[in-house]
Amino acid sequence: MNSDKIMKYFALLFFTVLIISCGDRESRDSEDSNRDDDYEYEESSECGYEDGTYSASVDYYNPETGYSQTYTLDVDVRDCQVVQINFPSGGWLDEDHITPADIDEYGNATVEGEDGKTYEVNL
Repeated sequence: MNSDKIMKYFALLFFTVLIISCGDRESRDSEDSNRDDDYEYEESSECGYEDGTYSASVDYYNPETGYSQTYTLDVDVRDCQVVQINFPSGGWLDEDHITPADIDEYGNATVEGEDGKTYEVNL
C-alpha cells in the first residue's frame, strides 16, 4: 500500500469519527435540554403535596358566634387544593359546603365555608 492511500484512509477515518462524535453530542445536549425543561415545568407546577389525605391543624372560626377552636383533622388534597375536611366521627365538609382553597408554599390554605365560617388549614 502506498503512503498516499494510507493518508487518505486515516483522513477518512478521522472525519468519520469526528462527525459521529459531534452527532452524539448534539443528541445528548438535546436530551439534557429536554430533561431540564421537564424539570422546570414540574417544579413550577407542583405545590409539594400529591393528591391524597393529610393530617392537618385546622383553625376553625365562626364569625356569627365568635367561636374559634383548633383541631387536628384529616383533609383531602387534590390538584394542590384542600377539597375536603374530614371529622373523626365520619362526617366531612366537601365542595358542597366549602370552597376548595389553594395550598401555598408553606402548606397553608384558607378554606371558606358556609355563613362566613373559615378554616385555616396547615398541613
